[in-house]
Amino acid sequence: MIRPFGLRDAWQIRQLERIGIWLDIFHCLLLRRSALSMALIAPVPWVGTGLASYVWQPDQSTRGFVQMLRRPHRREADVLFLAPGSNREPDGEKAWVALLTYCIQSAGGQALRRLFVNLPEGSSEIDLLAALSFSVYANEDVLVLNKPPRTTTFPASPRMRARQREDVWWLRRLNSLFTPMPVQHAEGMSETEEPSSVPLIWWERSQQRSYVLANGGDICGGVQLVSGRRGNWLLLHGDPADTGTMTRLVRQGLNTAAVSRWPVYCAVRDYQGGLRAVLQDHGFEPYARRSRLVKHLVARVVAAERKAVPAFAVEQSP
Repeated sequence: MIRPFGLRDAWQIRQLERIGIWLDIFHCLLLRRSALSMALIAPVPWVGTGLASYVWQPDQSTRGFVQMLRRPHRREADVLFLAPGSNREPDGEKAWVALLTYCIQSAGGQALRRLFVNLPEGSSEIDLLAALSFSVYANEDVLVLNKPPRTTTFPASPRMRARQREDVWWLRRLNSLFTPMPVQHAEGMSETEEPSSVPLIWWERSQQRSYVLANGGDICGGVQLVSGRRGNWLLLHGDPADTGTMTRLVRQGLNTAAVSRWPVYCAVRDYQGGLRAVLQDHGFEPYARRSRLVKHLVARVVAAERKAVPAFAVEQSP
């Protein structure tokens, strides 16, 4: 009933794309590439690219499609796209349950630990995901600056410099200080991995430029600008209530995006309230309200079992 995507499915997937839902806002906004084109580039699930595309075919016609992407260097994946929408077709809800259940099994078979989904807040699909043990761990507002400055209009801070390898420890520390513990657990921040970044497909032509704000020997903030085919994404690390630091970071990001003609997006989570005012002061406007969900996967553990060995009998001569 569910199998890997094949070339023979291309026409029907093209039709399903019109009634599907993007579950990863990064690829939707920054790349603007169709799910079908990505499936054609990487037809073998998980191999090489980390992309996996499956179709649901309960009868002679393909009636469902899902796509996942493994995050580089991390044991987790994002559900990118799913069609049809759960309430757009008679079998929509059935397709979601079947495909997402298969995604959970497939990701678990790859020894992944977490599966992520991003949906509009309050959408009916969240209830379907909750029944499959997905949980909402953060709500966020996505803001957009549709006309970024074409020239450098903000003075560069003398304490700003390009990020170096040794700065990763400081950024992890900032995340641990200003991110609620449930969110840290949901996103695997407690593991020895780099702070969260935009998980774009590695073969896409994208740039990621990172800077940190130094204060003596300490790092008090970081900014990363990720530029894709059709947009830019701003990631900020630091105390969201520190208006001065956030202003310097946002301005550095906008200076870096000055050469781009595409919009700049930035997400503000509910626990980052102070950041919203800084972004709006620089021309950002509300774009969407989203919910982030995670499914913690069960890892198969192979454990050695102790087995009794018959004791040797030793005879002693008198």
